[in-house]
Amino acid sequence: MIRTLTGLIIVLALGAVVAAVVPEMQMHEELQGVGFTYASRGMYETGSSNLVTAVIVAYRGLDTLGEVVVLFCASTAVILILTLFPIGIKPSEPSGIVAFTAKVLPAPILLFAVYFIAHSHTSPGGGFPGGAIIASTFLLVMLGSSSIPDSSGRIPAIESLAGLSFGLLGFWGVMVVGQFLNNTFLGTGTPGELISAGLIPLISIAIGAKVASEFSGVFTAFRNTGSRV
Repeated sequence: MIRTLTGLIIVLALGAVVAAVVPEMQMHEELQGVGFTYASRGMYETGSSNLVTAVIVAYRGLDTLGEVVVLFCASTAVILILTLFPIGIKPSEPSGIVAFTAKVLPAPILLFAVYFIAHSHTSPGGGFPGGAIIASTFLLVMLGSSSIPDSSGRIPAIESLAGLSFGLLGFWGVMVVGQFLNNTFLGTGTPGELISAGLIPLISIAIGAKVASEFSGVFTAFRNTGSRV
């Protein structure tokens, strides 16, 4: 009872604060400050017609590096936990529908993911969502069979290579123009064309490969621990 009343009081207090603050908030009808700079100069400074990708990969590249590190730490922690404390659930045989889907759909989904990443600077897309799509293809194939995927251990190698490539591309900008993940020293090209935006397409590919390999590594860890029973 006391816990319920305490929770109710906290909710009411937070509601009162929100009710008092929200009416005083004013939304600008036009972009201001940094947002205006990105919108007005982003395409010409980076060569990317997709301003979201330009901001994530170029303007705020250090933030993206931090996100990649966080994702790496999270996936490593999950794999470590599953290795030390296996869940011991043996994978069941897939149904006929799942098995058939796992044979038919992976190629189209993978093709879409590659397009999603390769055109991230010209249309909506990016390395993070593209990598997640590739990982979903891996998961679909895994669910369509009871075998253990990646028995050769190529996923950790791909992850390491992708992370190394991302770092080297960033420090390449430091060595040439003194700015981490600067994409312009290779030339920005014509915005909207596939060969444009300098380093952004290469960085998107590296991010996509790293995200895909990390998620796939987590899926593999679940299957590996489950197969021990």
